[in-house]
Amino acid sequence: MIASLNQRALLLANTLTPDGGGGFSDDWESFALVWVAVEPIGGTDAFGPDRLEARVRHKITLRRRPGITAGQRAQIGARLFRIHTVLDEGPQNALMILLCEELP
Repeated sequence: MIASLNQRALLLANTLTPDGGGGFSDDWESFALVWVAVEPIGGTDAFGPDRLEARVRHKITLRRRPGITAGQRAQIGARLFRIHTVLDEGPQNALMILLCEELP
């Protein structure tokens, strides 16, 4: 399976920086560059009064590493994915899985 990790991904964490006026600016900062395999696992369409929104879910596989949590993001080229679930079976496994939704 490690041989199928054939795409580069930036892992991004949300950071809050003081804006000098008592508030904070919201930004995404990269914390790792990793090799991944991306596989679509499903999709849904959401209908609203003025729009149709498609949501595509993906499974991203990568070498096991600490510090990845739900709420972070993965960027592969111009594609951006929100990490919803981290499946990590522990140090006995070389790989971990991220269940993600691709952002428009």
